[in-house]
Amino acid sequence: MAILSISSQVVYGAVGNSASAFAMERLGHEVWEVPTVLLAHHPGYGKYEGGPLDAELIAGLVRALDERGWLKRCDAVISGYLAEPGQADAVADAVERVKTANPDALYLCDPIIGDESGTYVSPEVEAAQSELVHRADIATPNWFEFSRLIGETPPDVRTAIPLARKLGPKIVAITSAPASVGRISCLAVEAKRSYRAETVKHMPANGDAVPKGTGDLFAAVFLARLLTGVAMPQALARAAASAAALVKSSVEAGRSELALARDQGMIWDPGLLPNIEIINS
Repeated sequence: MAILSISSQVVYGAVGNSASAFAMERLGHEVWEVPTVLLAHHPGYGKYEGGPLDAELIAGLVRALDERGWLKRCDAVISGYLAEPGQADAVADAVERVKTANPDALYLCDPIIGDESGTYVSPEVEAAQSELVHRADIATPNWFEFSRLIGETPPDVRTAIPLARKLGPKIVAITSAPASVGRISCLAVEAKRSYRAETVKHMPANGDAVPKGTGDLFAAVFLARLLTGVAMPQALARAAASAAALVKSSVEAGRSELALARDQGMIWDPGLLPNIEIINS
């Protein structure tokens, strides 16, 4: 299957398209990459070279695919980091073009806003991401982003479920959700049922942050699994397990980036899968 992936891209590292495209290709999909920004590395390393692509250029790249009739082959669109609010219009146009060419195509929005350390996009980009979430079939915010999208921080997972259903997408998969001590959970909410997968939370012994790009990786594996017919709970388990396995391996090796090339087998086979808790709420 073919996936149009619109997100950030870096020369060094594994975030945005530089992580998600590799994962989706490893799972057998053809990926058409459109960068929203091209940087030497992610900003966490400090001063960087590069910058955003103009929204019209992004729209033009997709329009060219449409003019050649190739979007009929596109089975899904996934969007991630936006550098400027106008890029959301280009994403929305891309989704409309793909769904016109292929009404069965899915749209997954990974609304990159920030994490527990705070936001790292402008208020205008945050508002634009919120609008894209409302258009999406699937959304994959982390717990911080989910709280920003709904305007409050739920006290627990069960309270979050009805709030997730009001966002609009048929599936809302929330990463970094509350879990028991030493663990991290992913919560997936559908119209009638919700599912939670817990994995071990791996942290570097020296107190450094875990490698960036885990959210990009989760969203990519989750979508790739769904497109191949894997049931939603199993897709959740496999995406959570792959992210956890790669973080563990990278942390143990002392790496600041996900070791995707070295440990790519974990994308396909992460090993032991987490149990899925069904929450009827």
